[in-house]
Amino acid sequence: MTGESVELKKDTVIACKTRKAEINAETPKLAHAANEKDKERRHLLPSPVMQSGTSVAGGEGKMVTLMVGDDSCIGLIIQKLEVKIETTPLQIKLE
Repeated sequence: MTGESVELKKDTVIACKTRKAEINAETPKLAHAANEKDKERRHLLPSPVMQSGTSVAGGEGKMVTLMVGDDSCIGLIIQKLEVKIETTPLQIKLE
């Protein structure tokens, strides 16, 4: 979904929160960093979220689907991109 080519680790919510606390304790600047080196280190933090189109590179796991169709992230993006064709006053007169 984000277009990132780097593999991201997935884990449980509890494990992700624990790892985030560990990383923040090691380097407090990591949570608020803006430079490129720190952005790369953020990939060390696992995520519990999988979005549509996610490819699994290895391992095993379970997933709970929360939203599908128009309510999903992709569905909301598609709704915003849809162009509604409106008839202009000139087109009405020409018809």
